[in-house]
Amino acid sequence: MPHIPQLYNELVQRAKMAALMRNAATKMTTILRPCTCITVSQRNHTFKRDNKEKEKVRTKIWVDYDMLHKVFNKVDRAHIDRVGQERAAAEWITRCGGAVRIQDVEEWFHNYNNLGTGPLGKFMIEEIDASWADVQAEGFDLLDGLKAVRTMKLSRCPYLQDACLERLAPLSHSLHSLEISHCGQLVTDRGILALQDLKLLQRLHLADLPGVKDPEVTLQTLQSAIPSCLITAELGDTEAQQTVQMTPQ
Repeated sequence: MPHIPQLYNELVQRAKMAALMRNAATKMTTILRPCTCITVSQRNHTFKRDNKEKEKVRTKIWVDYDMLHKVFNKVDRAHIDRVGQERAAAEWITRCGGAVRIQDVEEWFHNYNNLGTGPLGKFMIEEIDASWADVQAEGFDLLDGLKAVRTMKLSRCPYLQDACLERLAPLSHSLHSLEISHCGQLVTDRGILALQDLKLLQRLHLADLPGVKDPEVTLQTLQSAIPSCLITAELGDTEAQQTVQMTPQ
């Protein structure tokens, strides 16, 4: 068994070694902490900078898409002279994300590149489905001159507004069925009342148009103007949605 003095000396040596190691660790921490802080600061700065760059890219993409929609809705008279009014209107609808069906053709066309070519007088649009399409008011001028459009669906169109509906009058000689639904606040009572010009309309369905504030009066006025049209509507706020069916007179 070791002597007491020897044990005492060993304990003292271990205590000194432990103290030295603690001091060394403290010094290393003091030296490394600024470097760590600088690294973290640089990383945060880089992260913020990257976020700003991503936000710029997102903004640019949004602006580019907005410009693209405006281009797709632009009326090019020279192009209409080359391909005809019907073909130009079909290109407009399909480029904006909708679909068309040509007279005497069962297939629906969703891609303007697949519309094909043919005699201008035999290419006539019979049905238009503009669901989720980015159609804008300027593009509706392309409907002027269409001869055979019988049905049209305008559903979930983010840019649809009163000015668009006011430009449906050129279809009054052929349009029999129309749906306008889920198109946001831009469609108001004024736009719905503009449908009075569609005298041959046999069916009209309206749904989820929060911009229409007085549906009862608006629908009664519309029914009086088009007495032979069956009007179905689901209009009103979310708490008290109003479902109306106007019977043709």
